[in-house]
Amino acid sequence: MSDKLLNTFQFSFLFFILLFSKTVLATQTLTIWSSHQNRDFLTVMAKVYEKKHDVNISIVQLDPSEIKAEILLSAQDGGLPDFIVIPSDFLGLHKMMNLSSIPGDWYKEELSSRVKASVELDGKYWGIPLIQGNFLLLYYNKKYVTQPITDFKELIQIKKQLLAKNIIPIGWNYNDMYYFMPFLSVFNGWPIANGKITLNTPAMVKALKYYRSLADQGIIDRHCDYRCSQRDFVEGKSAYSINGDWAYHDLKVMLGDDLGVAVLPKVNGNTMHPMASTFVLAIPSCSLRLKDKQKVIKSFAKFVQKLSNQQAVYEKAHLLPISMAYYKQLKVRAKGDSLIMFNQMALTKPMPSMMNMAISWQAIAIGFQHYKAGATAEYTAEHMQKMAIKQLQSLDHN
Repeated sequence: MSDKLLNTFQFSFLFFILLFSKTVLATQTLTIWSSHQNRDFLTVMAKVYEKKHDVNISIVQLDPSEIKAEILLSAQDGGLPDFIVIPSDFLGLHKMMNLSSIPGDWYKEELSSRVKASVELDGKYWGIPLIQGNFLLLYYNKKYVTQPITDFKELIQIKKQLLAKNIIPIGWNYNDMYYFMPFLSVFNGWPIANGKITLNTPAMVKALKYYRSLADQGIIDRHCDYRCSQRDFVEGKSAYSINGDWAYHDLKVMLGDDLGVAVLPKVNGNTMHPMASTFVLAIPSCSLRLKDKQKVIKSFAKFVQKLSNQQAVYEKAHLLPISMAYYKQLKVRAKGDSLIMFNQMALTKPMPSMMNMAISWQAIAIGFQHYKAGATAEYTAEHMQKMAIKQLQSLDHN
C-alpha cells in the first residue's frame, strides 16, 4: 500500500472514530424507574425535555406493589437507575435505598409546608416533589348508581338488591393496608402519633373488626386484589370501587361518561380520612458519582418542577400540582370531578415520611394476615405494636 493511500486510510479512520466518539458523547441517556400507575404522567415531561436537550430518557414502569423491594435489592448491588419516582413515604428508607440528599438550591417552586414536610428528613431533602395527592376516592358506575352513597350503612342496606342482579357492591384492594387506613381514621386512630408508632390502640381493634365485618357481610370480596377489583369495576361487574386519584385518568378513558366520582363514604356518620402524600423524583447516590451525569441530572431535576410541566401533567393526567399558586388557581375554578378531588384532598391526612411509618406498614400487613387467620383483633393490635418496636430496636442497633 502506498504512503499516500495509507495516509488517506488513516485519516478516514481517525475521522470516523472522532465522528463516532462525538455522537456517543453527545447523546446521554437517563433511566427512570416509576411506580405510578399513570404512564402519561412522566412521559409528558420526558418528551418535552428530550426535544430541548440532547438526552434520551428511558422510563421503566414497575408494579407499585413490587418497586419497594426492587429498589432495596438493587441498592445492595449498585443496580439502581438515574432516577426513581416513588411515593414520598418511601423516603423514610433513604439509607437502605442508598438515596442522595438533594441540595436546597435545586428547588424552584415555593412549596407548601405539607409538601415540603413530605421530602424533608433528618434536616435534609430527599426527593423533588412532582405531584401531590396519592389519595383514595369513591368511584361508581352511573349505569347502576344515580346518587352515590354517603355512608357505608347505605351500601349495606342495598347489598341484597345489587347481589340479586349479580352486581358486586364494591371493590378495592382489600389486603393492601393503604386501603385500611381510612377505616382506622374513622375510629380516631393513626399509625404514627407525635412521631411514635401507635398500633396497639382501641381504635385499631375497632377498625379491624369493622373492616372484617364488611367482608363477612359480602360487601366486598376479601380475596380480590388491585387488578381484580379494577377489572371488575371496568367490566361493569361492581357498582362501586375505592381507588386512588392515580387511577382517574385510566378509568375515565375506559368508562367515559359512566364514571362517577365521590368522596369516600362515612362510617356510621364518621368521616373517613385517607392518606395523602407526594410522588417524588429521588436520586440514587450512585447516579451523582458519575461526573458526566451530574450536570444532566441537575438539569432534569430542575426542569420537572417548571410550572408549564405541572400544567401539562394536570391537563393530561388530572394529577394535582405541587405549586402553591397553581394549586390555588385550580381549586378556585374546579367543578365536576375536579371539585370532588379537591374536596377529598381537603379531607386527607399526610402520610408520614419517616422510618417509623415504613416499619408500621410492615407490622400492620403481617398482623392483618394473623387476624385473617383467626387471631383476635386485640391480639393482632398488640402483636403489630410488638413487631414494630422490635424492628425499630433492631435497626437502631445496626
